[in-house]
Amino acid sequence: MISLNDKNVVKNGLKHKNSNIFGIIAGLVCVAATGIGFGLSLPLLSFIMKRLGNSSSVIGLNTAMPALAAIILAPLFVKLMEKYGLKIFISFSVIIAIVSFFGFYFTQTLVLWFFLRFIFGGCLDSIFVASETWIAELSSDETRGRIMGIFSSCLSVGYFIGAGILTITGSEGILPFAIGALFLIFVLVPLFLAKKNIPNVTSDEKTPLMPIIISSPIAMAAAVVYGYLETTAFNLLPIYGVSSGLSEKISVSLLIFVGVGQACLQYFVGAIADKYGELRSLLICTLIGIFGAIGIKLFITTPYVLYFILFFWGACISGFYTLALIIVGKKYKGNSLAGANSAVVAMFGVGSLIGPPLVGASMNFSPANGFFMAMLIPVFIYLIQLIRHKNAIKS
Repeated sequence: MISLNDKNVVKNGLKHKNSNIFGIIAGLVCVAATGIGFGLSLPLLSFIMKRLGNSSSVIGLNTAMPALAAIILAPLFVKLMEKYGLKIFISFSVIIAIVSFFGFYFTQTLVLWFFLRFIFGGCLDSIFVASETWIAELSSDETRGRIMGIFSSCLSVGYFIGAGILTITGSEGILPFAIGALFLIFVLVPLFLAKKNIPNVTSDEKTPLMPIIISSPIAMAAAVVYGYLETTAFNLLPIYGVSSGLSEKISVSLLIFVGVGQACLQYFVGAIADKYGELRSLLICTLIGIFGAIGIKLFITTPYVLYFILFFWGACISGFYTLALIIVGKKYKGNSLAGANSAVVAMFGVGSLIGPPLVGASMNFSPANGFFMAMLIPVFIYLIQLIRHKNAIKS
């Protein structure tokens, strides 16, 4: 028989409620610090490569290295988390990330930069996966949606802080690298403070990713759509704006509203999932994604209307990822959850790799309609898959 005092105890020997909340907050700090690393490094390294005389195509290929790392290294993430646990895994990733980040400053060899970008991106990806697993493992099914919504918001806020740091430090000298390294070191702080609230995912069992991907098609496809839309939007939406007659300043400002929507509305995306289910929330995000793409086409020359559209469209983009995490978080536990989160990140990497090249080719083929059509089609395909899935459940 379980006593009243034992009812607060959950798997892995962790107390629910108060202690779990502290552990979740610590995990969210890790996520935000990782987001700062991404938000600072992406534009910083692009600016430096441009200054060194590299073409836009070469810079684009280099930018794709973190996505490639997510795809290739995802199985390794699972094995290392299971073997050594989250604390050692995250600590090791932070150290390697800092060393590789400073490597960009001390070398200008292009081939080495591709290697460094792969390693650095892989380390940030690994911290991201481990933080997802940490937070999802401590979340109850009743509040998982809202907590994972906060998770996505923390990541987006981290991106903005990282980009904001670069506007202050500039891209020259060692200062931006030193500040970026400082925030990465900050990831170790919650590891120390919440060491008793870090869930145990170590296991001698193997967790192959492919069965997880096959068994969760709706969640995995949502992660692909998220990677496709977000990476493409942040790379090509300003270019589409300029080609449509907007100034460069206004075109760049479009991304601000996409990002603000991502940061502000993920809690509500999760809350809808908690109350009405993930499939209904996914349906809402999909419909907003479709009408948002149409709105971008219709109002591209009317920025103040477009800002409003992009705010909700940005929320829908991140919503796909938030809901993918909620689905796998309810379906898998322990070491299987670590594998599921790694699979989600890998699928995000797939979307990030295929999105910009396809949309770029579409824009070259049809400057007026290419961006709109290429951003609409994958969401429409996902809508068909979602409807078929709901019908299969009913039958």
